[in-house]
Amino acid sequence: MNMLEISASKTPQPWPLRMVGNLNPLIIGLAVLYVAIALWSDRFLALSNQMNITRQVAVYLVIAMGQTFVISSRGIDLSVGSVLGFVGCVLALMLDAGVPVPVGVAAAILLGAAFGAVNGLVVTKLKVNPLIATLGMLVALRGLTHILMGSTAVTRLPSSLVFLGQGFVGPVPVPALLSLAVALVCWWLYYHTRFGRHTVAIGSNEDACGLSGIRVDRQKILIYAFQGACVGFAATLIVGRLNAASPDLGLNYELHIIAAVVLGGTALYGGMGTIFGTVLGIFTIGVIENGMVLVGANFHVQRVLIGTLLVAAVAYQEFRRRQIDRRPL
Repeated sequence: MNMLEISASKTPQPWPLRMVGNLNPLIIGLAVLYVAIALWSDRFLALSNQMNITRQVAVYLVIAMGQTFVISSRGIDLSVGSVLGFVGCVLALMLDAGVPVPVGVAAAILLGAAFGAVNGLVVTKLKVNPLIATLGMLVALRGLTHILMGSTAVTRLPSSLVFLGQGFVGPVPVPALLSLAVALVCWWLYYHTRFGRHTVAIGSNEDACGLSGIRVDRQKILIYAFQGACVGFAATLIVGRLNAASPDLGLNYELHIIAAVVLGGTALYGGMGTIFGTVLGIFTIGVIENGMVLVGANFHVQRVLIGTLLVAAVAYQEFRRRQIDRRPL
């Protein structure tokens, strides 16, 4: 190959081709879903229904932002649903006792961060596998929530908290706007800060990060604490939306969160993540659930579809990884 051929081979592609190549393939799947459900139900594309989808997925999206950081670092957090339930119930009890809403919201975020930090400490200092550490937290906190609440529920919460979960700015639900703001902050943190770069680096090669001077244990604790803070904020949205808190709050949320993050393209083996992909993953699951309701599908069919999507997404990731590993250097 002569120099002219080498130069030509290194010529960058035109920007439209680069943009097409960088598009998340989930966009195509989401577009197909929209067309299929719209043909099945004439109510699907109504503005009110589309805004309802954004409101339904808002809580999931906030939690999934933190989970994207955790999985990118080659970790996982199964405890998000139980943390959401416990924090939500504590928040409701505080507000029912007369604590001001801003204080209650701040306390919820800090309490969530504290539980996340405990997960991080167990993973880093006790060297417990993240799957087992967070599974233990899931079980323990669900039990504590039932001990705290018994079989009762707290209802009729302050109107300012209810506005966070049920309010509108024009036609747009307030939870959708708040979750979008969280996603934008997380996008900046993930791609434009040391926190995000170190998160991905640890997921790629933890040993090399330690040798290069990154304080790996501290970073992991911060990552899990950040996940917990996201869950704490999500707890304020779901309690406001329901205008109530009960011991079963957040049950099985971890399935939606992990499925959406992996479906969006964040690698379960760490070192690769995408904030935009997580948004797409959450919205895809929201569209599926909404569409299944509109066409009258059984609730359990939704679970079958989400579980199948999770397995398919992981299988696709493994296929892509094998293809990359086989490429000649």
